[in-house]
Amino acid sequence: MSTATKEAPVTTQSQYTQAQLRNNRIAIYKKHIKARAINRGVNGEVFHVPESLVVRQKNFKLFVIHNFINDMDRPGMWPDVITNLPVYKKLKEYSETSYGAAMVYRILQDNKKRLLMKQPLFAVEYDDGAYGQDARGGLNKIRLTKDFPDSRPYPGGERKYFPAIIHHEMGHTRFFRKNTTDKTMITLEDERQVVINIENPIRMKKGYEPRYSYTRDAQTINIITGKYHSRGFLTVHESDPRIPMKVATKGAFRR
Repeated sequence: MSTATKEAPVTTQSQYTQAQLRNNRIAIYKKHIKARAINRGVNGEVFHVPESLVVRQKNFKLFVIHNFINDMDRPGMWPDVITNLPVYKKLKEYSETSYGAAMVYRILQDNKKRLLMKQPLFAVEYDDGAYGQDARGGLNKIRLTKDFPDSRPYPGGERKYFPAIIHHEMGHTRFFRKNTTDKTMITLEDERQVVINIENPIRMKKGYEPRYSYTRDAQTINIITGKYHSRGFLTVHESDPRIPMKVATKGAFRR
């Protein structure tokens, strides 16, 4: 495990405009990070993308019926009325994007196979938010809170984009992971790979900056370098996202 070290800043805010700093960060990220195709799953499987909005909306209705948990004996059950919940609306919007539509279609096809084999279907679980849980994914499920998404920025300072967050959680499921079990721990490196291959391509396509760091349990991994940092190094340098920084320090991306 490496620890953060001080490095001489390449630029300072007084020398460059915010737009120039942003462009510097993105250019460095693109130089060092190459993501795989966004609709490519385990073993290179290419997901089908339904083109018609009507078909996407029809598929979402089936997805809600079959994959949203409504079993009284299982945690994560959805309320009787869900259409006015923020999380329901966000999932519906996600299902109408190209990558969200491909994911929903893939799950619906998976349902047919698992019903024949009498295996549990992929689950979309509901969290009432009482315990302050974040969005999360597992081998055969994702769970989202009723007020998803939290509008606060990430610990590193990047703004959130909710369809990318949903797809990030899908990245932890068996459709994108192999050689795993329900008890397989999701490591920070796993999170880094999901950010690189699943979340950041969506963010960048919509004009958002990529995520440069991922923090969990008081430890942060740099998305570009893959190095671990502790002691509060949650963000990166304002002009070079390879350099870890403490929040609100001079030259930090997050102030």
